[in-house]
Formats: sequence, structure tokens, C-alpha cells
Amino acid sequence: MRYLLKLFVFHAFALWVTTEIYAGFVIRGGWQTIFFAGLILTVLTLLVKPLLKILFIPVNLLTFGLFSWIVNVLVLYMLTVIINTVYVRPWIFMGFTFQGFVVPSTQISYLASLIGATFIITAISNLLFEVTES
Repeated sequence: MRYLLKLFVFHAFALWVTTEIYAGFVIRGGWQTIFFAGLILTVLTLLVKPLLKILFIPVNLLTFGLFSWIVNVLVLYMLTVIINTVYVRPWIFMGFTFQGFVVPSTQISYLASLIGATFIITAISNLLFEVTES
């Protein structure tokens, strides 16, 4: 039971932080929507993610585990399909210049934005689990 509560809180926190720092991931609504999305993400992580991992075992073996991140992307995509107030959108990165190093402005597509949001949510959740395991 403690694990489920921890998973729910960490997912809700990761969703909130991602909406604050990443322009391509948006949750309309207040804290209730974030907590509901965290609950749904927890359920998807516990029920759907293991099934997808089993489904993708052959491809994962062929790519030496590099394909496993697709499962997390699919889980986040399912979250956006289930809850219509949580969505990923394409956006324009404005670019920047730092001491002669120039990163030009570019358009981030829907798929790239979905992958970026998945990476941030997964990184925050995993970091929180690593910190609390000690």
C-alpha cells in the first residue's frame, strides 16, 4: 500500500513539474486534474506497462533494450487519450545564444514533444524513487 501511495504522489508531482518547465506538456485545470492524472498514470503504469513490456520483448531483444523507452511514451500517450485535459502539443523552441554558441529556433513536432515530456516525467519519477530508497 505504501508503494502505491508513493507511486501516485511521485507521478502527480512529476506531472506538475513537467507542466511548469516544459512548454509542450499542458494540463488544463487545477490540482484536482493533476491528482486525477497522477492516479490514472499510476494505474496505467501498474496494469498496462507490464503488458506492453511483454508485447515488445522481441523488438527489445533485437535492439538490445534501446526500444524499451517506447513503452513509457505509449503509456503517456494513453494518458492523453484517456484524460482530455492533459495534452501534448507541438511548440516552437525560440533558440538561444551563449558566448558565440548559437542554437537556432526550431519547431518541435508532436512526437518529439511527447518523447520530451515522457523523458522528463520518467526522470523525475525515477529520481524521486532513488532518493527515497536510501
